Amino acid sequence: MDSYRTIAQPWVADIKEKGSVFKAYLLPVQSTESFLNQLALIKKQEPKANHHCWAYRIDPDSLLERFSDDGEPSNTAGAPILRALISAELYNVAVVVVRYFGGTKLGVSGLISAYGDATRAVIDIAPILESKLTWPMSIKFGYDQISSVERICQSPAVEIIERNQEATLTYHISVIRSNFEEIKGQLEANHLLTVRADL
Repeated sequence: MDSYRTIAQPWVADIKEKGSVFKAYLLPVQSTESFLNQLALIKKQEPKANHHCWAYRIDPDSLLERFSDDGEPSNTAGAPILRALISAELYNVAVVVVRYFGGTKLGVSGLISAYGDATRAVIDIAPILESKLTWPMSIKFGYDQISSVERICQSPAVEIIERNQEATLTYHISVIRSNFEEIKGQLEANHLLTVRADL
């Protein structure tokens, strides 16, 4: 897997079901902490809501999935939100669905439908991005090797993040994972010192 589907910015959509309003926030998240911070902001913005139900999927490598029904009957809110995220194959995202009760009970099946529909509604309006899965690498080399490094870094599999020029040069790059060993091999064939920055 070289890429995953995600979003770049928050989106909001709402649906109405028998008088209840279900307002769905689709959020980009990188960690549980970043999600909890955004959840706290939504709760502050929507203090009169009856429920703040949510689900998230974080990290395509070691997938972390969590959900909460926030007082709704078990598995009627968080689970359908999570199922919609899984169906859309989204990663590093969360959805918070805020419910304002309209006076009519929806029953178990009605709640499952409403929370799932609200989640799908916000996913449908959000532009989906293909984010590349990469590994960071640092290259240390002398000025006499700069043309070799620049040539290798022109590969579509490589992005130069930062160039540090001192007595010697250090390039910080990211490399698409399936091309990592190939690029590393090319650099080492040119007698260049490379370091996987995340090890």
